[in-house]
Amino acid sequence: MSRFGKLLGLIALGGLAIRWAYAIHIRDYLVQGDAMTFHLVGQRIADGLGFTEHVPPGGPTAEHPPGLFVFWAILDRLGANGYLTHRMALGLVGTGTVVLLGLVGRRIGGDRLGLVTAALAAVYPMLWTAEGSLMSEGLYGFFLVASLLAALWVRERPTWRRAAALGALIGLAALTRGEALALIVLLAVPVAIASRPGWRGRAALWGVSLAAFAAVLAPWTVFNLTRFDQPVLISTNSNGVFIGANCEDTYYGDLIGAWRFQCYTERLPGEDEAEFFARQRRIGIEYALDHADRWPAVIAARLGRLLDVYRFDQSVFFNSAEGRPAAWAARAIRAYWVVGVLAIAGAVLLARRRPFGLVVLAAPIVMVVLVAIVTYGGTRFRYGAEPSLVVLASVTLLAAGERLAAWWRARRPDRAGDAGAAGAGPAAPAPGDVWHLASQGSMPGAARPVGGGPLADRGRYAAARRQRPRAGVRRGGRPLRPGPGASRPGRRRRA
Repeated sequence: MSRFGKLLGLIALGGLAIRWAYAIHIRDYLVQGDAMTFHLVGQRIADGLGFTEHVPPGGPTAEHPPGLFVFWAILDRLGANGYLTHRMALGLVGTGTVVLLGLVGRRIGGDRLGLVTAALAAVYPMLWTAEGSLMSEGLYGFFLVASLLAALWVRERPTWRRAAALGALIGLAALTRGEALALIVLLAVPVAIASRPGWRGRAALWGVSLAAFAAVLAPWTVFNLTRFDQPVLISTNSNGVFIGANCEDTYYGDLIGAWRFQCYTERLPGEDEAEFFARQRRIGIEYALDHADRWPAVIAARLGRLLDVYRFDQSVFFNSAEGRPAAWAARAIRAYWVVGVLAIAGAVLLARRRPFGLVVLAAPIVMVVLVAIVTYGGTRFRYGAEPSLVVLASVTLLAAGERLAAWWRARRPDRAGDAGAAGAGPAAPAPGDVWHLASQGSMPGAARPVGGGPLADRGRYAAARRQRPRAGVRRGGRPLRPGPGASRPGRRRRA
């Protein structure tokens, strides 16, 4: 195993220890809301009752995407049906996300960026508190980051197989959280454009991704067509979200930009789940159109809640109702503020040196912003952007470490002085000793960053090489006179 693989494995073990320690710490925390729905429907699937409602009337359900339901059902069939066991299982999945993030960072900027990214992901509380909430975000993050990694692989070598893998992974992410449907456009289209020179080749490459994406979604969508009178692509809840986000309580007053369950109307007799949620969507859209003058204020509040810069107290409260203890939710939001600021600087650095890497990382960020504008804002809705923020923040951390290392070397002239006293002149730093974001040869098996060339400034290496005198050449560039008995170019030495 390469040195990178060993270090990544150690980081993953540390991340797993943090996640399991947190799961044990909150083992008695109240499970309610969507987390309880996932748990109970998963049990019903394991018991052979299928995708049915856990509350009366007990009809067919597609309230949420099926990903986490199936995951819980598998664990329940294996005998692991407790809250603590489920939290530890999602912690294991989250550790896989840490490893994938390390590989994403490595593809964008080399081994060191990959290790820094994995280390930040291992300790970042916004990731592991979400995994401990027993919501779909823990499983969703794994498929989302796998999609980002597949996008980088397609750009590196745009084969049909890799394009199909990208589409399939986006489909799996969408079957865990419906918002990932947007990635087939926001992520797969830029990848196809950047990977092929002609528009026909680009369209064909994206078409392969789209076909694989549709093939993954088709069984679930067709299954829903046999159960409901209304078409259900991913989940019925995607319709119901509109009424909770567009009502008087969320357009005026303290809850502006948020979502409120009390805005739902009563379910009519004989109305199945799909018909009920479709009616809630119509009511919500009608209210939004009738109050278009409130859109600027409402959208601003939604974005403020998405970024956790508006009504911090409410954000903590909402998170505490969704499986995250208030104290840990507050710590996670403050950690996000730091990571967010670092990510902005990282985006600037990446735009100059790895523009395609920034395009890939920006796709989930654009996705969550669009979702918040159309529906509502909240910490959970930002989760899709968190992996990208971790990578971007790691770019800043590594660049800062590089600058700090260069400053530290400059303040230690003793090495250069000792070398000068020995007659060797000032020692030039070797390329492997300089911190750079894309050290292609810094470790055995280093990945070649997508886009070619090191991410750090190459001028430093050129300067280092210029400081090293070549054999037979003075520093000024004039050739040295050959010594007695030395062979001259173009002449053969006599025996």
